[in-house]
Amino acid sequence: MKPILSPLRAALAGAGLLLAAATLPAAATTIDRVVSPGGIEAWLVEDHTVPAVTVSFSFDGGAAQDPEGKAGLASLLSEMLTEGAGPYDAPGFKTALADRSIQLGFSTSQDYNGGRLKTLTTERDAAFELLRLALAEPKLAQGDLDRIKAGRLAELNFQENDPGTIADDRWSAAAFPGHPYGRPSIGTKDSVATIATADLQDLRRRMFARDGLRLAVVGDIDAATLGPALDRVFGGLPAKGELTPVPDIVPAAKGTATVPMAVSQASIQLGFPSPRRDDPDYFPAIVMNHILGGSTFTSRLYRAVREQRGLAYSVDSNTLQFQHTGLLLITAGTRADKAGESLSVIQDEIARLAKDGPTDQEVAEAKSYLIGSYPLGFASHDALASYVLSLQLAGRGRDFIDKYPGLIEAVTPAQVKAVAARVLQIKDPTAVVAGTPAS
Repeated sequence: MKPILSPLRAALAGAGLLLAAATLPAAATTIDRVVSPGGIEAWLVEDHTVPAVTVSFSFDGGAAQDPEGKAGLASLLSEMLTEGAGPYDAPGFKTALADRSIQLGFSTSQDYNGGRLKTLTTERDAAFELLRLALAEPKLAQGDLDRIKAGRLAELNFQENDPGTIADDRWSAAAFPGHPYGRPSIGTKDSVATIATADLQDLRRRMFARDGLRLAVVGDIDAATLGPALDRVFGGLPAKGELTPVPDIVPAAKGTATVPMAVSQASIQLGFPSPRRDDPDYFPAIVMNHILGGSTFTSRLYRAVREQRGLAYSVDSNTLQFQHTGLLLITAGTRADKAGESLSVIQDEIARLAKDGPTDQEVAEAKSYLIGSYPLGFASHDALASYVLSLQLAGRGRDFIDKYPGLIEAVTPAQVKAVAARVLQIKDPTAVVAGTPAS
């Protein structure tokens, strides 16, 4: 069974794009805007060096659209979309993909349902048709749903004893009380048991609409070919979605909670509100995060917690952006009997950075790394398609790839010190330690 990540852990996994084997030439980062005859927009990066096409797509919605008592609905819908569509039952649909070496998968985040299609150029038309069927004519059969739900319930049973999942779920519930972000996106055993095929059909109808669609296409296809294909695949979807409004929220400060568990390893999760993308402090916050815990081997947290004291086998920080909030999230994995000491050292390093700010050298080295490693985030078709899609979701322009290095280079030590004081001096930030020994 493929592991199901809880919402914040999924966001962390997506923060660093994995690289595929084939790399792109530098010239392949020109992004063109393509509008189909029917008005559907996609961002296209043409690259004819490899006979393959990758399409990344996203619809507004995600787990935040799960109705009350139906947590897990959006993620179950994503799993069900390849379980038969049009004339194909579940095995037939998967055989149709496999026989043509087509890769098609769907995923769910808090704010979006989307997916990726990857195909050889020779199978492009067949791949586009299978994608159309999955979106417009999925079977969503009861027998398939029962099988998928059984797997989900088994995964939820396993996660009841997983400190990382428990820390994530408890932290989200405390930081986002009464908000969709506070619910587990994969659901609970009680909520998953209530989900029926009618629920899947209703959410698909409300969410898969052209007004919330964003598309990134990379590879062996030109604009003249792509435009009509967009209409064939997506043109039959409703023009407008029917989404429930989701309010903006600032993560609450609830102090530290501990969850005793009979396990040898503990998980720590600590979070702060972080500047949103339109905030002038956004790029200084990226540099500050790198200094605090974003760098694998040179960050303050790594050196203090792991290198100098050997308290944790993992410790890092990440800035995460959702549609309705921004986070600086710190996570650590440690021995259960060292969890309290590990958290204390983490808090000391946070307080030190908040009070004194970074050194000029730390800022210079962080900027050098962030700029130098930036192209690695789009060094393959898959990674580039994901990145181009993320630009659209973030409201960035097509020239952001060229602008990013300058935006990071312009950050000053004074700006990083100011944002560290702003973000990290929150009193009693929400923290969860799951796996502490029972007293």
